[in-house]
Amino acid sequence: MATTTANQPQPQRIFITGASGYIGSRVIAELLPPPSSSSPSPSTQYVVRGLSRSEAGSAKLRALGATPVSGTLASLDILRAEAARADVVVHLADAWIDDFSQPYENVIRIDGKAVDALMEGLADIKSESEGERKKKKKLFIGTSGVGVVAPDAQGGETDETAPANPSPMNGRIHCERHILQQASSVAAQGGKGGVISVAVMRLPPFVYGRGGSGVRLFMDIFAKLGYVARVGDGEAKTSVVHVDDAARAYVRAIVRHTATAAAGTKGEKGDGEKELYNVTASTQVTFRDFTDAIAATLRLPVREMDFEEAAATAGPLVAGFFSDRIRGNSGKARRELGWIPSEVGIVEDIREGSYVQVMKEMEAAAAAAAGGQA
Repeated sequence: MATTTANQPQPQRIFITGASGYIGSRVIAELLPPPSSSSPSPSTQYVVRGLSRSEAGSAKLRALGATPVSGTLASLDILRAEAARADVVVHLADAWIDDFSQPYENVIRIDGKAVDALMEGLADIKSESEGERKKKKKLFIGTSGVGVVAPDAQGGETDETAPANPSPMNGRIHCERHILQQASSVAAQGGKGGVISVAVMRLPPFVYGRGGSGVRLFMDIFAKLGYVARVGDGEAKTSVVHVDDAARAYVRAIVRHTATAAAGTKGEKGDGEKELYNVTASTQVTFRDFTDAIAATLRLPVREMDFEEAAATAGPLVAGFFSDRIRGNSGKARRELGWIPSEVGIVEDIREGSYVQVMKEMEAAAAAAAGGQA
């Protein structure tokens, strides 16, 4: 556990849902970097606790230097208690990942109750006086997607002010709106404590890197099909971000909040600000580039088809993701958070980087399965 002296600032207490997941684990790695020759002592700037629903997840969190908290998004009392002791809540857990075929109304319901509990806990600041309570500044970071807004009709970029998508892939916009509405509700009630600011990070449809996430899932689907499905001619562009760059955007939001809270000043837009940020490293990747890269790595042909055929053969998830032409401009995140994405591009990572190893693992698994059947 981190310790401080009278002359040192208290560490920021951070609670993360989805902590052992693809992005959550990288957020923790950024917050709690391992000791190095230039910094031989563990970081004392942050104390991180993370929600974990398995022993494997708990072990992963311990290895990263975080404290696991056993529970799920349905463990509302646990969420409320953990948020109450935190300065920052990072909400990354997504019930949709458990079952992509489930009605999205289930996800909205589960997420809504979890957000309610987290917000209630975050607002429950037990201080001796009303004045002390009002000085407390807390931060809730939620997660959404750039696809909640309508694509530009001419194929251009959109920003955070674009109108809602009339035909979204899912109902994520309802989860985003609930976060913002709940924060306003807590503020209107005066809460039991200080001010809660909100930052909602809108991720692109393709978060990639380290051989994981949707790219790995799609590679597995295409390998079983024997070809790579391309929806249309593939000339439309989409939005992408490397998982490490995405994690750093969350950390930059925490850093910005911490600096404001430590200085005892209001944010640039006042206390209790509610902000949306597009977290995209590139909006220039075409689906042709993307599918050609996967095909080259898998050594499979590409088949062009319309949306209906892609949905029928490769599945609605593939059809949806590979036709989602939203291009979310991340200028606001770069300006306000000082976020600078720097990792390898998605095409290069598929052709020459982490997904080459994924292909080797797939080949090894196929060989082992064939050997077992011999």
